[in-house]
Amino acid sequence: MKNKKNWLFGTLLGIVFLVAWLRIVDWNEFVNYLKNFELTKAILFSFFYIFAYFLRSLRWKIILNPIHKMKCTESFMLFMTGLLVNYIIPVRAGELAKSIILKNKYKVRISKSLPSVFIDKITDLFPIILIMILIPIIIVKLNTYLTIIICALFLIFLGFIAFLFFAVNHRQKAVDLLHFILKVLPGKYRGKLEDFFENFVDGMAIMKGRVFDNILVYLITLLAVLSEAVYIYAVFRAFGAEISYPKILFGYTLMNLTYILPTPPAQIGSNQFMWVLIFSFALGVNENLTSAAVTFSHLLTSIWIFLTGGISLLALKIRFHELVPSKDN
Repeated sequence: MKNKKNWLFGTLLGIVFLVAWLRIVDWNEFVNYLKNFELTKAILFSFFYIFAYFLRSLRWKIILNPIHKMKCTESFMLFMTGLLVNYIIPVRAGELAKSIILKNKYKVRISKSLPSVFIDKITDLFPIILIMILIPIIIVKLNTYLTIIICALFLIFLGFIAFLFFAVNHRQKAVDLLHFILKVLPGKYRGKLEDFFENFVDGMAIMKGRVFDNILVYLITLLAVLSEAVYIYAVFRAFGAEISYPKILFGYTLMNLTYILPTPPAQIGSNQFMWVLIFSFALGVNENLTSAAVTFSHLLTSIWIFLTGGISLLALKIRFHELVPSKDN
């Protein structure tokens, strides 16, 4: 029932975004842009998109090392499997899927591996600092919607950092707080959840004292953002847009940060609307060019995600239904 509600919510959200986007587009101009662009350039530079996810999988591997050591290829396959699940199922189900795979294949408890996934996602929010730095450097028209989005993402980032700091430096207080919250649940469920959350809180300290690894994790995050922005820059240039790389870096970094919020299945609707909101309304690119660019890019990146995610599932010898959490997880 919960999965059905998530699907329904995600689909309705996508419809709202899609309708808003459709009202903006001039279809004659949109089709004209799609007929006249450099396809080869855009496809070749899409390897920077996949490389960015390889870097993120390497970052997760470094975070997870004290709990479970993986090869680079293995972490990449697990990461792309999670990305595929995220793409299909709303509300970030792919993050939990990675922990389920580690439990089923390598007997790593979910409460042990999930903190590494959580910290990995916090690290993904780190580029909000880059956004703040770029705002005064480039000409950005911050309308109400963009201001709300940036402020919301910054507050989420601060909230996660505060929670992480509290869990690491005040372990017993964090556990006591969770125990207090769990008192509302029936006794038969409370015991298992208390055990799970105690392990989870302990796992939050996974990066404590690892100075070199912490520096490496944030450097990799920055490289991933720069790599992805190269691909998006190539896409806009392939469609004839006159836009600088710093503006693309700002726009796509902000776009990427919005993925932490609830998204429709396959991000249909939300991608189109958010690209126009950021690249057209804020950065001044023609909205029909932006719409053509996002339509092409969305199709191409979807192919990459389904291809690499599907191959990863086969290589890991996992069926999609095995990624749904069971009662004993």
